[in-house]
Amino acid sequence: MIERSMHLLPSVYEKAEQLMQKVETCDAIFVDWLVISQVDLEELIEENLKTAADWESQFKILKAKAREAERLPHELKFECILVSTAGVKTAIEDAIQRLYDALTWTLRHSISTTSTSISTFLSQAIEVLNTVPGSLDEVAEANAKHVIFAETNRQLKMEWKVMEEQLTLLRSVAGQGMEQIDNLEQTWDRFELMLDAHQGVIKEQVEALKTNVETSIKGMKDEAEKLKARWDQFKPRSDALQGDRDEMLKAIQFIKEKRVQWQELSDGREKIEKECGQFGLEPPKLDLIDEIDDDIKQFEDNWLIYEMFNNDLDTLSQEEWIVFRSKTYLFDEFLGKWMEKLKGGSQTHMSVRLMKDVEHFKEVSSALKFCRGDVLSADHWHEMFRFLGLPRGTTIEKLKFADLLSVSKAIIENVDQLKQLNSRAQGEVAIRDAIQELTLWAAQTEFTLADYKHSNGQNLKIIKEWKESINSVSLVFGVILGLGLGIRYFWDIIIVVFC
Repeated sequence: MIERSMHLLPSVYEKAEQLMQKVETCDAIFVDWLVISQVDLEELIEENLKTAADWESQFKILKAKAREAERLPHELKFECILVSTAGVKTAIEDAIQRLYDALTWTLRHSISTTSTSISTFLSQAIEVLNTVPGSLDEVAEANAKHVIFAETNRQLKMEWKVMEEQLTLLRSVAGQGMEQIDNLEQTWDRFELMLDAHQGVIKEQVEALKTNVETSIKGMKDEAEKLKARWDQFKPRSDALQGDRDEMLKAIQFIKEKRVQWQELSDGREKIEKECGQFGLEPPKLDLIDEIDDDIKQFEDNWLIYEMFNNDLDTLSQEEWIVFRSKTYLFDEFLGKWMEKLKGGSQTHMSVRLMKDVEHFKEVSSALKFCRGDVLSADHWHEMFRFLGLPRGTTIEKLKFADLLSVSKAIIENVDQLKQLNSRAQGEVAIRDAIQELTLWAAQTEFTLADYKHSNGQNLKIIKEWKESINSVSLVFGVILGLGLGIRYFWDIIIVVFC
C-alpha cells in the first residue's frame, strides 16, 4: 500500500506547506489594530488635536472601530487547523480603551491648561485694575496696560469659545465637566466690568493728582520758609570760631544736616516741576530754595575744611597710645602739612582758627615725650591720668592718642609736673637697680674673719677685707643718696640690706 501511494507524497507535503503558510500569516489581519500600542498617544494627540471638532472626530472613529473589533472572529479555521483569536482580541480591546482614556485625558488637560492661563491673566489684571495710580507716570502705565488688557481679553474670548466646545464634548463622552470653569466665568464678568470702568477711574485720578500737585507746591513753600528760618537762627556765628573742638564739630554737623534737608527740598522741587509739565501747570517759583543753597554753600566752603582737618587727625588719634608713642613723628608731619596748606591758601576766619589749632598741637607735640611713660609704673600712670583730668577708669591698656588730645590743654598746663613725674620715675628705677645690685652683693659676699683681742681682754672676730667691703657698699649707697628725692620711698629696704 505504501508502495502504491509513494507517488502521492510530494503532493501531500506541498499542500501541508501551503496550509502552514496560511496559518503563519493569519495574524496579518490584526496588525493594523495594534499599531496604536506602539506610539506615545498623549504626545501624538497634543500635537495634532486642537479644537473640540478634532477630538469629536477621533471619538467617532474610535466608536466605529470598537464596533468593528467586536465583529472580528473568535477563531480562524484552516482546513484541519483551528486558530483561536481570543488573545489578540483582548489586546485590541485594551488598545481601544487606552486610546479612549488618552483622548479623554488630553481633552481634560487642554481645558485645564486654557482655564489656568485665563485665570492667571484675570488675577493679575484685576490686581492692576484695583491699583489707583499715584503719579502721572503711573497713569500712563495704567493706560498702556488698559490697551494690553483689552487686546488680551479679545484673544482669550476666542480661546474661551474653544474651551467651552471642548467642555461640552467632555460632558458628553465622560459624563462630567469641570467645576472651576463656573467660578472662572464669574471672575471674567467682574474683570470686564472693572475694565469698562477703568478709564473713568483714571480720569478722576488725574484730576486728584492735579490737586495734589497744587497742595505739594504750597507744602514745598512752607518747608522752604521753615528751613530758611531755622538756618538763619542757628547757623554758626563768627564767635563759634572761638569755641573748642567739640563745638566746632557740632557746628559742622549742623551745616551738614541742613544740606541734607535742603537736598530733600531740591529733589521735591524737581519732582513738582516735572509733574507740572506733565499736567500743563505753571511751574512754581521757589527762589527761596536757591537762596538757602547759596548761603549753605558759603558756610560749607569756609567750615568744611575744619572737618577735613579733623578727619585726618582722627586717623592718627584712633591709634593705641602704647603703639603710637614711638611714632609721634607722624603727628609732627601731619601738623607741618596742614600748616603749609593753610599758609598757601586764602586767608579766612577759619584758616586763622586752624592755624591757631596747629600751633596749639605743635606745643602739645613737644610735651608728648613726657607722656610716653616708658619708665612709669601703674601708680605713676594713675597719677598722670588724675592731674591731666582723664576719666576715672582710664587704663594704659585702653589709652588712645585721642584721649591725650582731649586733654591737650591740661598737658601744656602741667608740663612741669609731667617732667617731675618722669624724673621721679627714672630715679625710682635707678634706686631699684641699685638696691637689686646691693641685695645681690649681700647674698653672694662671704667675709673672711680673723681673731682679735680687744684691749679690755675680750676676744672678737673681725673682717679681714673690711676696706674693700666698705668701698663696694659705699659705691651703691652713693648712687642712692645722689638721687635724693627718691630715696625715701625705698628707705625701709635700704635699712634691711645694710643691717
